[in-house]
Amino acid sequence: KHREFYLLTAAGKCFHTYNVNKLGIVSVSNSLSDDINVLAADRMLVFVAAGRLVSAFARNKEVVMCYHGHEQEVRLLLPLGDQLVSADAGGDVIVWDVQGGDIYLRLHFDSASFSVSAMMHPSTYLNKVLLGSSQGALQLWNIKTSKLLFTFPGWSAGVTVLQQSPAVDVVGVGTATGRIIIHNIRLDETLMSFTQDWGPISSLAFRTDGPPILASGSPQGHIAFWDLERRHLVTQQRHAHNTAIAAATFLHGEPLLITNGADNAIKVWIFDQEGGGARLLRCRQGHSAPPTTIRHHGNDGKNILSAGQDGTLQSFSTVHERFNKSLGHGQFCSQSHDTTS
Repeated sequence: KHREFYLLTAAGKCFHTYNVNKLGIVSVSNSLSDDINVLAADRMLVFVAAGRLVSAFARNKEVVMCYHGHEQEVRLLLPLGDQLVSADAGGDVIVWDVQGGDIYLRLHFDSASFSVSAMMHPSTYLNKVLLGSSQGALQLWNIKTSKLLFTFPGWSAGVTVLQQSPAVDVVGVGTATGRIIIHNIRLDETLMSFTQDWGPISSLAFRTDGPPILASGSPQGHIAFWDLERRHLVTQQRHAHNTAIAAATFLHGEPLLITNGADNAIKVWIFDQEGGGARLLRCRQGHSAPPTTIRHHGNDGKNILSAGQDGTLQSFSTVHERFNKSLGHGQFCSQSHDTTS
């Protein structure tokens, strides 16, 4: 059976749903009162945090439940079966009953010693959540019994990303120093580590269609691809985005990687190159900086030319987004005049 993949992206106070096949927009959600900080989804609902409020959307459009209880801005969301885990900037981690909206459990962490910066559910670990901190330590909690099961001392660097690998018990840990650790949390044993030269790890994604490849994103917009079998760098995609890689996700069982960044772009990369490299398959983007000049082009009113502070000239269609085009990037030239003659 053909599988249809969809992606969600925040756009101010609402979120957009796209189909991955053509990057065509499927729906636009109703607006919230504040800009969206973070979003997450399961098979039924989309969970969105805007300020201190967490909301659940059905059919990718309308709010069906609101979760009130945070006193600080919500920064992390993790759907987990019938429950939702959320963490805020003040150190509160709340476990919600999704259907009823009630608080099942509230944990508070001292931000000076354990400021929650990442969280994930280890595959097959029933009722377990792994928390990472900006101080570097990790904690494994049972959210049903409210018990701390184990503390990992970490690697002397703040945790920026936690990602489940295709192997049970094995987790990818991204750090603020650019180091990537592949760690077995059941044995508390580090299997391997890599170091990215471009600053903190902004995202991690494991390929699941065969080749043991890990993708890591950076604040510079570059992506590195690591071979987990041979334990070395395979290739890199420099300037994949003009800004930091906000998220990178491999489609399950497919040689496709989806990335997005603050440059107002969504990109789909396909791995069909010799040597394990990727090429850009499709892209949906607008200006990454405010437009400066907008003009209608042609007599039919179907195209708009737009120049922006990002140095690009783009053509936007009023009929359908598939006709949008990037017409190139300008060069910034400075002129100097000789005033001595």
